[in-house]
Amino acid sequence: MVGGGIGGLTAAWYAARRGLPTAVLESEGMLGGQVATVNTLDDWPATGEVSGVGLAIAMSEKLENNAVEVSHEAAVEIKRSQDLLLVKTEKRTLRTRRVIAAAGARLRPLDVPGADALRGKGVSQCAHCDGYFFKGQDVVVVGGGDSALQEALVLAPLCRSVTIVVRTRLCAKQVYVERAAGAANVKFIWDSEIDAVLGNGTVSGVRLRNSKTGERTDVSCAGVFPFIGVLPNTEFLPTAIRRDDSGRVITDERMRTAEPSIFAIGALRSGFSGELTAATGEAAIAAAAVTADLAR
Repeated sequence: MVGGGIGGLTAAWYAARRGLPTAVLESEGMLGGQVATVNTLDDWPATGEVSGVGLAIAMSEKLENNAVEVSHEAAVEIKRSQDLLLVKTEKRTLRTRRVIAAAGARLRPLDVPGADALRGKGVSQCAHCDGYFFKGQDVVVVGGGDSALQEALVLAPLCRSVTIVVRTRLCAKQVYVERAAGAANVKFIWDSEIDAVLGNGTVSGVRLRNSKTGERTDVSCAGVFPFIGVLPNTEFLPTAIRRDDSGRVITDERMRTAEPSIFAIGALRSGFSGELTAATGEAAIAAAAVTADLAR
């Protein structure tokens, strides 16, 4: 298993339960992927409130009980050697008959002047991690999807104001739209993009460009939170595996890629819906397909 997000943990659990020797490679120090940064999961079926961290911890404990090896290493390359796959990390090479790629995706960075230089100095992509540093201050959230509005709702109780900059229109779930629209200190700026992040040492504002008129305006703020999509983590996979135009891996209905011994699930897979429950469903399908393959 390459990836220790919720999809990867689920696939590892299913595979181990079916008696397959299973290992998980996760490059980050924490299991759970991006879900582990969420305080409360409101799209996860449970009897009570569940945090992303709590869910990841519970699932990792199940892996320990099923003797799954978890290593905090990144897979850097996968190659075929006769009837085996060689999974290379910076430290070693693992030999396996099947791989489930569940490495997810990373947040797309804001690629404008000032954004990279001020990362960690007012530019953040984790409201749960950094929101408290902006208590009582003005912040800007960039994006119109679920993640942008969720982060804005995390920031709203902490910050004096939250301005959401939307390029075209909102594409978030209605529940998030209604909650953001109902927050007294949240406002929207439509048809606009960030042209630059302003500041000397720390963020002092952003320069906006109206996508319809081209007009540029400056908005003062202490923090900028861009949520403008993701980039799939597929660099370790063989180039022969087909991708779509966004770089996501193309699979069949059993999650099998163009390399028959490699399966792909979750955010790096073309057609993934983005729902947490979909990631676990794809994990179950892939684990069942791997089990059936190896039983032949």
